[in-house]
Amino acid sequence: MSLFKTMWRTFLLVRKGRGVRGTFKLLATAPKQIALIGRLLGDTRVPPVAKALFVGAGVFAVRPLNLPGWIPVVGMLDDLGIGLLAVNLFLKLIPSQVLSEHRQDLGLEPKPIRVTSQRR
Repeated sequence: MSLFKTMWRTFLLVRKGRGVRGTFKLLATAPKQIALIGRLLGDTRVPPVAKALFVGAGVFAVRPLNLPGWIPVVGMLDDLGIGLLAVNLFLKLIPSQVLSEHRQDLGLEPKPIRVTSQRR
């Protein structure tokens, strides 16, 4: 993947994540996000394909032979881009109720508001 394509994909992911402010918010909640991924990898309701995709991206990032890795910036951006795409696809493949349940348990998602009828 060329440097331009990798930078463009990274830009699109940052933009999709509500820009720079969204990226900083994500970095502030990084420990909880890491715990979320750990919990999802251990959950039996998560499809094995999603788990394999995530683990495969991790292996891609740490493998000893990294073809564009000898080019200083390209190697890091390539791994970052693949990692971000893998996490995005991993979260899309998980059933929404399972993801929502784990996010609520970790405080990453606001709890649902109960609507009560008020009689006067």
